[in-house]
Amino acid sequence: MGYTIKGNLRACLHLDLYESLDSVEVKVYKVTSDITVACNHKSELNKLSADIIAYKSKNLLGSGHTNSEGNYSIDICDSYSDGEIEIDLVVTDKHESYRKIHNPIHFTARRLKPIWRNGNRTKEYSWNYCFSFQFWNQVRKQLDVWTIIGNVKSVEDKVTPVAGVVVSAIDVDWIKDDFLGSAVSNGDGKFRIDYKSIDYKQTYLSPMISIETPISSIPGPEVYFKITNPEGILLYEEHRSMGKTQERRNIQRFFNIDLYI
Repeated sequence: MGYTIKGNLRACLHLDLYESLDSVEVKVYKVTSDITVACNHKSELNKLSADIIAYKSKNLLGSGHTNSEGNYSIDICDSYSDGEIEIDLVVTDKHESYRKIHNPIHFTARRLKPIWRNGNRTKEYSWNYCFSFQFWNQVRKQLDVWTIIGNVKSVEDKVTPVAGVVVSAIDVDWIKDDFLGSAVSNGDGKFRIDYKSIDYKQTYLSPMISIETPISSIPGPEVYFKITNPEGILLYEEHRSMGKTQERRNIQRFFNIDLYI
């Protein structure tokens, strides 16, 4: 009878908002006496060096990827009989156009002594985990991921969600305002826009010189929004001066907003 480890991985984006870890590679290793226990993975990100990754490869028991809901299932190779295992994660930016900019982040997530339960054909062990905001924010900084999450609602009652509209986020700039990205609101009126710092640091000398203008000691774009229907007809547009307001100036790596149309 073989072994299978399965589970679900999530991370805290902000306060009570969480995301499923999509397209993350999960690697399971056999623990040997010459492998030291990883540092405090709960609060501090410790990337593994190329030498350590290569050294651990001889003890690899199996690997797989999480799906869009953060679920994974990995069959362990026959060389494993029992004992401690170590779970590493390899996280990349899932936006294809940026994958060549940043190297994957490979870190040890957990060392475990599984209690295996008999399944239909294999012995099974479940490991579900949710990374804290403190930890996951370090990963997002390494990948240079910035995120806007919001809700589009009816201006009439401020409650009814508006689905199927295109929300665009724009950064106020001296010379030319920077387009950060766009997303279509889902059935609940929710949308998510991911972007990079380079997206709000565009200048006429980019990509040789990229810097946020006007120059500020506080990183982050100055954001305003517009909303269109799928055919491009304008439904809502903020004046660019909204990006200069206290709420919108130099927004943080994660920003949450409600928009009403």
